[in-house]
Amino acid sequence: MALQIKMTADIIDLTDSISYIHSSKNPLSSDVVFIKRQKSVWIFDVGACKEAATEIEHIYKKKYVVLSHFHPDHIWNLICTSNTELYLSENTRKYVKKGTVVDKELVIPAEGKDPEIRVFEIPSSHAKGCLALVCGDYAFLGDATYSKEKFNKKFYNEQQLRELIQCLKKLDCQFVCLSHSRSFVHKREDIIRMLTAIYETREKGSAEICVDNFFYDDVLLNNEFDDEDEDGED
Repeated sequence: MALQIKMTADIIDLTDSISYIHSSKNPLSSDVVFIKRQKSVWIFDVGACKEAATEIEHIYKKKYVVLSHFHPDHIWNLICTSNTELYLSENTRKYVKKGTVVDKELVIPAEGKDPEIRVFEIPSSHAKGCLALVCGDYAFLGDATYSKEKFNKKFYNEQQLRELIQCLKKLDCQFVCLSHSRSFVHKREDIIRMLTAIYETREKGSAEICVDNFFYDDVLLNNEFDDEDEDGED
């Protein structure tokens, strides 16, 4: 499937059925994805900006929300979002206090022109209990590919990064969509290559891979990822 992006007001269309609102820094808000089906709309993350809240509230079809993880910039608009069915990880539910826990892969079959949707937990150093959503040629990963930051130190857990790379290699889609990155949509192979380069900097006997001094020299990805300022711990 060829990548085609069209922008209308605050909504950016990836395909006839998939669109999103881009992340913002002020307020800090994640990208918010909308997948249109004949009788429903699936939403991946609800963000924290008023534009996303308004768009979600103005959807009159049945709404299903999937939260990638528990950080406020991805879940804040739940407080003003009504009439939705919520899916999230066990860890995220500790913060949200409601919703259905996805403890094994959730598959919504294709029907007519409606695309298949798959939701599953994905390994991540960034936050405990991250979920991914795959629809057609796109995998929406939230912040799952990002490092963890603690005490002004950025690092990956060696095992979780290795498992994340393996998970991405098994996906059958061409593109992965990363919240807070400037272009949002990336070739899956480019992200695998970048994460593999980080993994190869690991030091023997260490469970952590420091990325404070990591510089990726690929022009396609250089300066592509913004630093985040998020609250919340595992």
